[in-house]
Amino acid sequence: MNELLKNRLKNEFKDKEYAHAYVNEFLNSSIATQIKVLREQRNLTQHQLETLTGMHQSRISVLENVNNNMWSISTLLTIAEAFDVSLKVSFEDFSTRIDDIVNFSRESLERKSRLDSLSEEKQTENNSLSICTSNIATLHHYRDLSVNDIPEKIENVGSTQTEETVYFPEAVNF
Repeated sequence: MNELLKNRLKNEFKDKEYAHAYVNEFLNSSIATQIKVLREQRNLTQHQLETLTGMHQSRISVLENVNNNMWSISTLLTIAEAFDVSLKVSFEDFSTRIDDIVNFSRESLERKSRLDSLSEEKQTENNSLSICTSNIATLHHYRDLSVNDIPEKIENVGSTQTEETVYFPEAVNF
């Protein structure tokens, strides 16, 4: 289904005017939907978001309306700060936008708060460090071998299974 949609959009986007109109509508819909998704993800009401942003609840309701097309960077920055996320504005090619359309889902719009994101990144760094240390320990096992004793190709070095193959140069210096 996704490939069918992707191919259909590629074909329809050959028409420049249609392509721009379509992605502009998608942009408006996705911004409004993401604001609502982020608010719901944080279990906030529109009134609670009103308090966090200083905007009236009626304005928040308009911002969550997919038919709204009146966005300002300033307003989006205020909302981003209330959700404790960053705002990214970028120019994209049409194939990227097609991928965004095809993969559009609630999950694709959810974002972690700054603190949750940073603490998760720290955990990932700790896990990576642990794997790296394990791999270094395994490599040190080979340091006392002569170059002739080390096979040119050693697969799955370390305690974790990977699909990568590790190639050693002719001389290994530890």
